[in-house]
Amino acid sequence: MANDIGKAMARLKHRDIRIRRRAVRTLFEHDDPSVLEAFKPLLDDEDAWFVSKALDAYRTWGVISGGQAIEVLLTHRNLDVRRAGANLLAPLGQQGVELALTALTDEDSVVQRKAARALLGASEASVAERLVHHENDAVRIIGMAHPSVSEETLQKGLKDPSETVRHAALSSVFQREMSVQMEALVPFLEAGQQSVPILMWAAEHEPDRLADLTGHLKPKDMKALGDHLRTTVSDSSAPLLQHLLEGGLLEAVARWVIRQGPSEDDLRWQLINDDRLHVIERSKLLERLIGRAHEPGVIERTKALQASTEEELLKVACENLSTAATEVGA
Repeated sequence: MANDIGKAMARLKHRDIRIRRRAVRTLFEHDDPSVLEAFKPLLDDEDAWFVSKALDAYRTWGVISGGQAIEVLLTHRNLDVRRAGANLLAPLGQQGVELALTALTDEDSVVQRKAARALLGASEASVAERLVHHENDAVRIIGMAHPSVSEETLQKGLKDPSETVRHAALSSVFQREMSVQMEALVPFLEAGQQSVPILMWAAEHEPDRLADLTGHLKPKDMKALGDHLRTTVSDSSAPLLQHLLEGGLLEAVARWVIRQGPSEDDLRWQLINDDRLHVIERSKLLERLIGRAHEPGVIERTKALQASTEEELLKVACENLSTAATEVGA
């Protein structure tokens, strides 16, 4: 077997391309990491087939062979070869840290990004600092997700010149359940970004200051929050809903309750009678009760509202409910 491998390695230099290709296939069949060095010259071959097979060899045996083998790829003049080497940094683990740090200085942004991802497994805080201060936005984004990045750095990341980096910093802040100045969240809302995560975080961690954010919201934010509530809140006993009501986010809660059944009637009528909620949203809640207009509870509350409201839209909705109740003999 060793003799066969030796002959195949020698034939990689043969003038006849057919013999060279057979030699490549033979070496792969034997699956011996010791042959990797023989593939190194093929990285510079004029024939793309041999270059691709050389890269396959490094993908197969490079990590097993260690950092020196991967360094061959990372220092190559061919960009595709360097990118292939960058892909092998993460499997190297700790022994690939120094190589990855060096790869961060590569002129190619893709190599830089792949190196940064490989460094997510490094525990050193200094590594995280290298990532978050890199000139490449993509590298800084990865740095914001590094386990060792400091809270101070994340807070600064919220003001990064790059929008995508700011979003990455905000995501890490929320994942770590860090405290953050409410003022730092306002620019995101004013730009119409990250509204749902911000409002959910504020409702849980700073409910008393939730109202400070409502003035910066856009109509689409209420819709997005309402849609989120439908998938995360099962009933009105959830403290989150109370926090949102107290914070003035009534429209989002109304969008949730309009899809609920009779068990949520107390909250439904609370919103219908709340002057802080836009009259159109209040009338929608009323109109949704048309199929239950004959129920005693709905009749009683409809009459009370009809007698007290001065809003024309609500009066019309109440009349429609009364008519519907009459038609079914209630």
